[in-house]
Amino acid sequence: MFSRNLSLFDEAKRSKIKLNGFISVILSIIMIFVGQIIGQIFLIFLSQFISIQGIMVKPIYLIFTFLFPLLLCFIWVKLVEKRRIGSLGLSSYKFVSKFFIGFFIGFLMFSAVTLLMYITGTIEIDQNIDVGINYFPAILAILPGWILQSSTEEIITRGWLMHIIGAKHRPIIGFIVSSILFGVLHIFNPGVTYLSIMNIILVGFFFGLYVIKTQDVWSACGLHAAWNFTQGNIFGFSVSGGSILSTDTLMSFTSQGGDILTGGAFGPEASIFSTIVLIIGILVLILRKHFN
Repeated sequence: MFSRNLSLFDEAKRSKIKLNGFISVILSIIMIFVGQIIGQIFLIFLSQFISIQGIMVKPIYLIFTFLFPLLLCFIWVKLVEKRRIGSLGLSSYKFVSKFFIGFFIGFLMFSAVTLLMYITGTIEIDQNIDVGINYFPAILAILPGWILQSSTEEIITRGWLMHIIGAKHRPIIGFIVSSILFGVLHIFNPGVTYLSIMNIILVGFFFGLYVIKTQDVWSACGLHAAWNFTQGNIFGFSVSGGSILSTDTLMSFTSQGGDILTGGAFGPEASIFSTIVLIIGILVLILRKHFN
């Protein structure tokens, strides 16, 4: 499964410096958290001159929080590893169509989670909250923020970390380590549970397999963005423990049952229904011999 086509791992082997797995993990964490601190400092500075209000608050926050980690990753790859940014799986060839194919799949997957919750009576449509098409501008405004946030996480964990570890050690080591780190990065989120971390790791497995199968990261960026956007701004659930304002969502649900069904404060990503959908997705990728 991991030896048929390793072009992105081969690209990583061309790096002028290949750190061991442990140091690569530490560096990826530094990229993310130092970049986020830089972005938040920059946003505080910018707010002294520009007033950011209304529907633009959350997308602007997401953009500045995740732009700088991405820039740090690009700087490292370009100036230290001395290789092309495109070698991270960011080829310009049909990148728009690749992104939107991934986006569509991500939308379908989380819609399947929601459908399972609905048909089992775990959730019901909440008629008492004022949501709907009238809030479409606010819903649309946050999408660029989700796209940048999701793309940054995918490029650092799947585009860079998975392949640089795989190039130094073995591809399957890069695949497993990057997926586990993806779960660990959510360990301090509100409402976190053992099942939520396991599901986030499964998300990492699915996205990692998708990147290996397609040999590009654009589709994974689309998958991740749609997963978050659909979860938070179409169906109105918490995204990895982060609450969504009612005016940012197209629909809203009430839930009943234990946390294993509803996901609790973390949201449906901590639900057994997400586990089911993710395992099915992983099996489909593993069993399918050719993936175009």
